[in-house]
Amino acid sequence: MRKLICLTALFAALTACNNSQTTQNTADSTTGGHPTPVTTATHITGTYQGTLPCADCPGMDYQISLFDDHTFTELVAYQGRGQGIAFTEKGTWQQINDSIVSIKKKTDSTSFLAADSKLLVLDKQGKRIEGALASNYVLRPVEGGDRRDLLAQKAGAGISFTATGNEPFWSLDLETRKILFRTAAGDSIQTTLPAARPNSDTLKVYTTPQLTVTIRNTMCTDDMSGLMRPNTVEVKVKDQTYHGCGEYLK
Repeated sequence: MRKLICLTALFAALTACNNSQTTQNTADSTTGGHPTPVTTATHITGTYQGTLPCADCPGMDYQISLFDDHTFTELVAYQGRGQGIAFTEKGTWQQINDSIVSIKKKTDSTSFLAADSKLLVLDKQGKRIEGALASNYVLRPVEGGDRRDLLAQKAGAGISFTATGNEPFWSLDLETRKILFRTAAGDSIQTTLPAARPNSDTLKVYTTPQLTVTIRNTMCTDDMSGLMRPNTVEVKVKDQTYHGCGEYLK
């Protein structure tokens, strides 16, 4: 009986050792002889923002969202230049190793170092920026950046622009022929969407008997979450004015 127990224990030990060796060999074959890094893309995904140095302006408001499908959305606005117009760019990103991320854009690429739940902007050679200016190249995380499912649902319902604001909370959706405005108190206004006057790339104003909607193509920061969005929105209903942030879906 004792011999059977010893043989069983020996077999279990050999099996565990063999499994461990197989796992190690698999890691070595897929990572060039190095174990698979503990940090994976899922730990890097998220939304990060900060104000980066700018050569001919006080600073560049910058936000990047790295999604789990290896796509990204970048939002940029230059302070004191260009009327604060927000520029949005989308593309793909890749994880170079356990801490380096590279994004590919139409004209160039940018690399970041993921460290301590932040992204550090690297120089053109992919090296960390040192010295007195190093702290100016740190992007910190912000919640609520992955709104893809919500925006896809709205776009699927025919909504072309959506906006929200706080204190009190309100929401605005523009469809092809309709405006729908709601407040947290349960008040709502649904009316026909008129032609915008004025109507330019930077300013659109929709005026109806019930409300007036003003949309500017300037960077807007949610005053609760801190999330930046590309459009500043104002809604006037009688003697009440609501301020918030929005974005185009189509």
